[in-house]
Amino acid sequence: MPERDLDSSWLHAWCQQVSQGVSQLMETFEETHGYPAGDNEVALADDETRDAVTLLTNHRSECVALLSLFAVIDSVSLPDIGNGYFIHPPSTVTAHLDEYGTVPLENGDHGIVFGSDGGGNLFALAANGTVHKSRTASWNDEFYAVAASLRDFLEQLHDVIGQFAATGHPGAL
Repeated sequence: MPERDLDSSWLHAWCQQVSQGVSQLMETFEETHGYPAGDNEVALADDETRDAVTLLTNHRSECVALLSLFAVIDSVSLPDIGNGYFIHPPSTVTAHLDEYGTVPLENGDHGIVFGSDGGGNLFALAANGTVHKSRTASWNDEFYAVAASLRDFLEQLHDVIGQFAATGHPGAL
């Protein structure tokens, strides 16, 4: 099912909002948390990203949402937001598909791993567009649904950043 709500303009707005929120948070991060922040960033797609997306398309053309995401975003690295959140670049997603294949999801479906958290838990996108998370840091572990769509996942990630900025304690995806 195509991800109808994950269009380029929405993704660009999401990138801008997240980048602004992270920048504001990083201004006082060391003072607040007692250690320097790492590199927290949203990297926009470039020619290298587009080349890697071509390889991903050859693997799984049914993941329209990932292709829409990677048309705008190369990767997201937020090591200092809670335990950390990462959306892997398409080259990594493709390399993982080559090495590990898809992962089994709770409903008997399979998903493509596209991200992780700082504890090594994985995020996978099902062909129907739902996002799932592994219960532990394993490719063979049980995955459970955490978002109805990739857009919903990104909105939740935005909310986690906002909550962390406001309280010092992130929510969880």
